[in-house]
Amino acid sequence: DLNESNNKPIVTNSTLIPADEAQIFPSLNGCTTLSDEVVDLPNFLIRNNRSKDANAQCTLVTISYKDFGHKLLPSWTEPFKSTFSSSRYEVVHISVVEGFFFRLLKRPITSSQKQGTPSDQWDRTLTYFDENVEELADFRDALRMHNTLTGYVFLLDGLGRVRFVGSGKAAEEDVEKLLEFAKELTPEPKKRLGGGGGSSSGGGGRVGRKIHRN
Repeated sequence: DLNESNNKPIVTNSTLIPADEAQIFPSLNGCTTLSDEVVDLPNFLIRNNRSKDANAQCTLVTISYKDFGHKLLPSWTEPFKSTFSSSRYEVVHISVVEGFFFRLLKRPITSSQKQGTPSDQWDRTLTYFDENVEELADFRDALRMHNTLTGYVFLLDGLGRVRFVGSGKAAEEDVEKLLEFAKELTPEPKKRLGGGGGSSSGGGGRVGRKIHRN
């Protein structure tokens, strides 16, 4: 019952999930960004980590099924974004829309989402319409999202492993843990001795396919 758990069906973990025990973020294929690009998870979440370094980046993934849960997520994301401005840190929003009726309304739903989302966040705002009910059920079970009224957050390391989980509205101590763990996952890289080294190309490039709307 959400009232008894303060909208938190999953209790925030007090320590980082050890790397050797952490699960890779589960697959969910056919998500669409608000920029009209079709992408697959978890590949999209580690697209910028060309070095395959677990400490190169961390990503805060938020998931909501209903508007009520979506409105709880800024309590996590706003402190994260205000604390970390480096490209090593990213917030990705995933909205899951269930039901055949809503699939028929995909275009107006997407249009409404665009109106409510700053355009600089469109590339990192994904929507999944339950085209594959079985895959969505496996995705929900893997992340223990059995209550779809609330919102969920997952902190991933550079290899896409889930190292921290939270749900509902973040309390002050939840935010402190989130920020502490994000810093722990991204220690300052060791300085290389000597000069040289190849140039680095920023960004991970496109990993999805563009869709065209009539």
